[in-house]
Amino acid sequence: MKKKFLETIFFICRFIARHLTPRYDVRLSEKIDGPAVFIVHHQNLFGPVTSMIWFPLHLRPWILGAFYKIKTCFHQYYDYTFTKRFGMPKAFAAFAAVFVSLLVPVFVPVVKGIPVFRCSRGIVKTYRYSLAALMDGDNLLICPDIDYTDSSPDMGKMYHGFLDLEKYYIKETGRHLAFVPLHISKKARCIYAGRAIYYANNNFRQEKEETFQRLIQEFQRLEKDIEEIENVHSRK
Repeated sequence: MKKKFLETIFFICRFIARHLTPRYDVRLSEKIDGPAVFIVHHQNLFGPVTSMIWFPLHLRPWILGAFYKIKTCFHQYYDYTFTKRFGMPKAFAAFAAVFVSLLVPVFVPVVKGIPVFRCSRGIVKTYRYSLAALMDGDNLLICPDIDYTDSSPDMGKMYHGFLDLEKYYIKETGRHLAFVPLHISKKARCIYAGRAIYYANNNFRQEKEETFQRLIQEFQRLEKDIEEIENVHSRK
């Protein structure tokens, strides 16, 4: 009952958001067979928010574990986001952090977020929650940016720990997991999904770096193709 209620709230929120934000079309390079992990450039929340609003599938985002509880959410915003990053005066930062920390933990379950715990033990929980979501047929949305404040349209340097999901998924299903790059073009108002990247065989440790490089290459191919499309649009 709770799951159904949260899904209903999510679709209502998405319906409202689609009427309040510019429309983005979605173009897929290929049909994905089964659940997948979609990778998008963060761009100060623009990437994940736009993807969740306009992508036709319900994408379950990885969300920092601090945002799930009021206390830890407050400290995340007050100790870092509002004071160190935005340079707000402490009194104003505290007021803003209280307000936001009362809202965010309520909203996180609505989008069915997967909590990300950065400690070594905690990240195993993240993988287990992610595997459970994939086994339910859900798709994941991950922003692995090293610099998530980077506002450029192209994916920059990335962490590659999310590729560890492969060893959990293949152990459970015997199938390789699809990792799909997403590129969002503000000029063309479109979300482009690249070709799915898979591990080639079952040698996880040997293949992880190679798979990561192929994912980077697919991002670069996608970005180059979209730049040409955007240039055509600008000449019209």
